[in-house]
Amino acid sequence: MWKKSTATLVVVDDDASIRRALKRQLQILGFDVVDFQSAEEFLTSKFPTGDACMLLDVYMPGMNGIELCRHLASAGLYLPTILISGREDEQTKRLMREAKPVATLFKPFDEVDLLRALRKATRRLKLAH
Repeated sequence: MWKKSTATLVVVDDDASIRRALKRQLQILGFDVVDFQSAEEFLTSKFPTGDACMLLDVYMPGMNGIELCRHLASAGLYLPTILISGREDEQTKRLMREAKPVATLFKPFDEVDLLRALRKATRRLKLAH
């Protein structure tokens, strides 16, 4: 059973239907959720950095998810990140590994896999504090 989390989940995905579905599902699970349609929108916002985890799409127009991970790391910001992608090919898997996410998910994924990834991400938050 999942218990309510104090973590904020940041969803960054250019697909509005994915963002809406994830936001609704995560709110039902007890998370505060903020969502962004692009890496650029995320970076120009007042995004949470304390108790926050990120669900981040790999392939987006403009700055992609991998580039966003690198940008945050170079700025010294660490958000436990779950990378998500609709492409499950070797190049995508390699890019995901290189970004060192907490977990990876390939669309479509089910709630069990999502919860498993969220547990890993929120555990990392507790270790960081």
